[in-house]
Amino acid sequence: MPTTDLAVFPLSTVVFPGGILPLRIFEPRYLDMVSHCMKNATDFVICAAQPAASEDGFAEPRDIGTRVSIIDFDRLDDGQLGITVRGTERVAIADTHQTGNGQWWATATPWPEAEDGPCPIEFAVLKQVAAAMIKDSGQSYEAQASDYDSASWLSARLTELLPFDAATKHELLAIDDPKERLCRIRPMIDIENSGGRAG
Repeated sequence: MPTTDLAVFPLSTVVFPGGILPLRIFEPRYLDMVSHCMKNATDFVICAAQPAASEDGFAEPRDIGTRVSIIDFDRLDDGQLGITVRGTERVAIADTHQTGNGQWWATATPWPEAEDGPCPIEFAVLKQVAAAMIKDSGQSYEAQASDYDSASWLSARLTELLPFDAATKHELLAIDDPKERLCRIRPMIDIENSGGRAG
């Protein structure tokens, strides 16, 4: 598979192909990254961060992420830069390295997941959870194509929106089979007692 050298943005969350993620950009290294991407019409990679190796070090990338494209940008009320990205493909991250300003770069190789399929009937209640969270999030998913009957689409949106920690989100992103991802998510949600919050 072809590899591409791309900037990497480690975060406390993940985004899947088709997912929408608004970001507030204020660190100089990430302002440089956005400038580079916009000037060169290129993408970058978002992945879940793992703790820095030292107290004064930078959070480090994990080995699976998602290639994203900038689809919108704006100057926020506080003067900081706001951008919105859309996930395009899942990628394996290797050969990570930092530039002088602390920006991570890596080779990104496409990492397709297993074939999609219909959401099994035992996970039907998760459709309601996803719909409620999308409505509450205020993000522009409702303007995008949605497919609550798709195991891949549903498991992706739940992973993005549920308040799991970075390590859990990474584990879910790294699962190749979307039905297996739903199997992992379902026990972590107490539907009846928490209204769909991760438990």
